[in-house]
Amino acid sequence: MGGTDEDDDELEYGKEYAYTAEAALEEARKLLVPLSDSDIWPGWEHGVPRLLRRTLWSEQFQLGKVFHKHRLIQMSVKLTWSRARLLSELRENYGLLPSTKYSSQWYGVYRVFVRGVAIGRFCGTDPSGTIYIGRAGSKRGWSILRTRLMQLAKREHHVTNSWDYHEARSQMFPWSSLWVDWAYTEAVADYKGDRIIGAPRAERWLLDSYNDRFGEYPPLNQES
Repeated sequence: MGGTDEDDDELEYGKEYAYTAEAALEEARKLLVPLSDSDIWPGWEHGVPRLLRRTLWSEQFQLGKVFHKHRLIQMSVKLTWSRARLLSELRENYGLLPSTKYSSQWYGVYRVFVRGVAIGRFCGTDPSGTIYIGRAGSKRGWSILRTRLMQLAKREHHVTNSWDYHEARSQMFPWSSLWVDWAYTEAVADYKGDRIIGAPRAERWLLDSYNDRFGEYPPLNQES
């Protein structure tokens, strides 16, 4: 998870990757400042966040002959979560997936979870049942939200491709109990006017807020 929104280090389908506290937060927190009263950093006690807002330092940059120093700004991530769907339901009906026709549905974040189950974490209990948070959308355009969700449903994503081979996992949380929801993200313009995909920041902030509350990442975002 290290890097900025300008990075495009999205990994290929089927490749398992790990988040450690050091790697995931190193870059994300370089520019953050302590939470203020105007920030919104949900604790997950009331479910999955829909709005996150942080005060941070802008990047230093030079544009022409003008050097721009760090300054305090506020950034927000607003998420409208879709209707939750069983993965088994999506596999039977791909028409429920986001469209490939509209670019507004290409980029976003998604969450795999078990409905109605609170999951014990290192520093508390997660009432949302979240087991994995991911994103889709790259500047290269080869990854979109529809394909990511389809990979989950077809068991070709690293989170689901060997689900039934983990005895404890499949007994406690059978394949038929796995749900997914998703939220589209918008692109923003950076200081140069370049279009920056919003999905990386949304994923990073969801993971960071989860880690801040529970002392670790969702179970399947953890280092294997």
